[in-house]
Amino acid sequence: MSLTTIVQEWLRGIGPRGESAATARRHILAETTADVDAICATVSGDVFFAVPSRTRSGHELGPGTVLTRADEVRTYYEGRAGSYVVRSSAQLTSIATDWYVFNETAATLLGTGMVDGVDASGREWVVQSAVLFPGSDDGIAGEICITRRPMGDVIRGTPAGGAGSAVVAGALLDRLAEAVRTADWDAVGAELSPSHALAVRVDPGGAHTASGREASVSALTALFDGVADVGVLVRVATEWYVFAEYVAPLTGGGWRRLAVIHAVDDGHISGSFGYGR
Repeated sequence: MSLTTIVQEWLRGIGPRGESAATARRHILAETTADVDAICATVSGDVFFAVPSRTRSGHELGPGTVLTRADEVRTYYEGRAGSYVVRSSAQLTSIATDWYVFNETAATLLGTGMVDGVDASGREWVVQSAVLFPGSDDGIAGEICITRRPMGDVIRGTPAGGAGSAVVAGALLDRLAEAVRTADWDAVGAELSPSHALAVRVDPGGAHTASGREASVSALTALFDGVADVGVLVRVATEWYVFAEYVAPLTGGGWRRLAVIHAVDDGHISGSFGYGR
C-alpha cells in the first residue's frame, strides 16, 4: 500500500500542506467504501466538481458534469454507484500543496451496471485519471477529473489511439503559457482543439465554463484578466495531459493562483479543467 493513500491525521499538524493531503486522502479512502453518506461527509458544503465525459475526440461538458451544489454531488455519487464502484486507487503522481492535492491515479473499478453503453456488471478494469482536489476547512472543495481513455473502450479492450509524447505535450504547455503571459489570444486559440472544453472555478469570482475553441479563448481571457505577469510554479507533462499551477500578480495588488489540468489529444489541448483563487 502506498503511503500517499493512507489517511494519517497527524499530517494536519505540519501545516496547510499536510491539511490538504489529509483532507484529500480521507476522501479517496471514503470512495473505496461505496458508502454515499461516508463519501459526502468528506466533501465541503461549497463545491465545484468538473467531471467531463471522456470521448474518443476529447472531453465533453454534458449535463451533470459540472456540479456546484452539495445535492448535485450526492446525486452524482448515487448514480455512479449504479454503474461502478472504486475498489482501490494506486497513485502514479501525487503533489500536495498548501491549497490542493493533484494525483494521477490508476484506479481499479468494479462494474455494477451499464458504463458508457457497456454492461459492466461484475467486471473489473483499471482506469487512468488525473484528479485535482482543492481543499477547504470542511472537506474537499471539489473534484476535477479527466480520464485517459473512454471507459467503454477500456472495458471492451478496444485498442487505444496513437500514443502521444510527454516532450511534445511539455512544449505545448510552454507555448500556451507564453501566449497567455503575453496576452496573445490568437496564439492561445491555435493551441486549442476546435472542440476544446473548459470548466474552471476561481474563488471568489465564480465558475467559468465553455465549449468550443472561441468560447474557451474568451473564458481564458477572463480568467487572466487584470494580471501583470504569469508564472508556473508546478508542472507535470505526460503523453495525455499537462498539469500546471499558474501564479500571477494582479495589477491592483494581490495574486491569482490557478491549478489546471489540460487534456492533450492529437497535438492540441482538448480540455482545461481547474480551480483557482
